[in-house]
Amino acid sequence: MVFCMAGATFSAQEKKGEAQSSGASSSTAATPSPVHDTIISPEDAARKNPIKFTDASVDRGKKVYKTQCAVCHGETGDGKGDLAKEMTLTLPDFTKPDALAKRTDGELFAIIGMGKDPMPSQKGRMTEPQVWNLVNYLRALGGKAPGKSTAKEAADENVILVPQ
Repeated sequence: MVFCMAGATFSAQEKKGEAQSSGASSSTAATPSPVHDTIISPEDAARKNPIKFTDASVDRGKKVYKTQCAVCHGETGDGKGDLAKEMTLTLPDFTKPDALAKRTDGELFAIIGMGKDPMPSQKGRMTEPQVWNLVNYLRALGGKAPGKSTAKEAADENVILVPQ
């Protein structure tokens, strides 16, 4: 079974039409879905990404995204993956800079780890470096430019740099 992850939890996953039947007036039917409603602890929200935001990290995150996320969130991150269409899910468009702008890296890490129906938890399915690299890739999808990788960073698949 193919699982979708990451962004399914960044906005309410509503079947098409449910937003209109939720009590919203017809004049507000086009209002975007509410933000992710999972409670994230202040400690998780404040957690810093230990992996530098570099080309190498983004490339690693892209590999994870393509195999684990694209089926729901779309090949380009636009929220229009095949499974999302089939399940009539409304997912965020990660290519828009504001899609994740109000989320910290720690919040994204926590959301990916917790999951939210129908997106399964990734805790135990992905290593922590894979999730952090995925967070970096999501930032790049939104237009943030990664830094250049050092030769060591590019060569070391599991490098984790702890801020000093």
